[in-house]
Amino acid sequence: MTRTPVAARPAGTPTGARRGAGVLRGTALYTAAVVGPGILTLPGLAAQAAGPASLLVLAALLVASVPIAHTFVAIERTGATGGIVGYVTTAFGPLAGRVAGAWFRYGVPVGIPALGLIGGAYLAQAVGGGRTTTLLVATGITGIAVVAAIGRRAGTGAFVPVLTGLVVALVVVTAALTAPHADTTALTPLAPDGWTGVLQAALVLTWVLTGWEAAAAFPRTLRDPERTLPRVTALTLVVVATLYGLVAVPQILVLGPRAGGTEAPVAAMLDLALGSPGVTVAAVVAAAVATGNATAYAGSLVETGAAQSGGDPARPAIRARALAVPALIMAAALTAAATTPVDVAFLVALTAGSQVPVYVLGLAAGLRLLARGTRAWWTALLATGAVATLLVPAGPHLAAPAAIGVAVLAAALVRRQRPAHHRTTHHGPAHHRATRTHQELR
Repeated sequence: MTRTPVAARPAGTPTGARRGAGVLRGTALYTAAVVGPGILTLPGLAAQAAGPASLLVLAALLVASVPIAHTFVAIERTGATGGIVGYVTTAFGPLAGRVAGAWFRYGVPVGIPALGLIGGAYLAQAVGGGRTTTLLVATGITGIAVVAAIGRRAGTGAFVPVLTGLVVALVVVTAALTAPHADTTALTPLAPDGWTGVLQAALVLTWVLTGWEAAAAFPRTLRDPERTLPRVTALTLVVVATLYGLVAVPQILVLGPRAGGTEAPVAAMLDLALGSPGVTVAAVVAAAVATGNATAYAGSLVETGAAQSGGDPARPAIRARALAVPALIMAAALTAAATTPVDVAFLVALTAGSQVPVYVLGLAAGLRLLARGTRAWWTALLATGAVATLLVPAGPHLAAPAAIGVAVLAAALVRRQRPAHHRTTHHGPAHHRATRTHQELR
């Protein structure tokens, strides 16, 4: 999973905004918004589910990223702001915006413990301790993310591009060092578990699609965006596709069609090439990147919660209140991981179950905000349809966003009925506040 928020700009963007980024710097910032620690684990999890067919799934999702990125840019140019939640609010009204925001705030916080488990699995590979080490590290990373998100203001993830650079270096070096160990016979059988495995791989790899909404902020950060943004988008797609290819293909060729059955595949590959020093390097990078990305992602949860409550996100008390329920959800996920067979793959799938509806609704906003029949509108239609297909593998994991949506709609219904009650009792300040709330919902 990437950590780019759906209602805020990516962590590295403000720096580029002050200086006016060119093509190379813009590509670096955009890549940092898309590539996170998930690249070290997700292709391996997909390979465990679908074997070599996971490479085809990954390629399809990377191709789908093109219309997704262009759609978010086009929506931003209509004047809509506030990230995906803001787009939904502008296109479909405040109630739809509340639903999208609730899906993000309460449906995807389990992604932060998943990031922690990724870092923990790599450290366990290096220092031993197995599942116990993995869980302890995951708890530590989650705790750091929560505390840092409460104590810091949004946009403080200045080190995210640096951490992403470490991931890029690790991926490239690992691919080069393990090339002699590759065996092309591992590409067969193509899909050992048939369509069932392919659908599971598609859900796990859904995180590949997150982060492309960062393109929406780039017209404000690039020098000469009309000329530069298309180049940045194209180069970023090439870079991201190359990086995922350098991870996914060698994992299958070196570790086998099931990618070795490990949650730390890059460490397992480096163990073959360099022994324990390579495993240690992979563990340090994975833990550092997981912590940085988890912190930035928790910050986006804070910003979304503060925006929906109307509070000042600069106040620690407001930030703590905005993160209270998501933090409880994270704690529940960690408890489940410690006491049940819940693992990274399950938490990734559970997170994707809420991410997919958010992205479908956000991209569908383009169908309302963009001029019908234009190239941008057709691009939005293509992007919406591509992401909507992921609702199929999401299957039972859609239960969480469904329950969240029902709760938001029920709360809205209570608010709509409340003004009529107040009119029959009194006409004080509370009545006028309730009436304004009713009007806003309408």
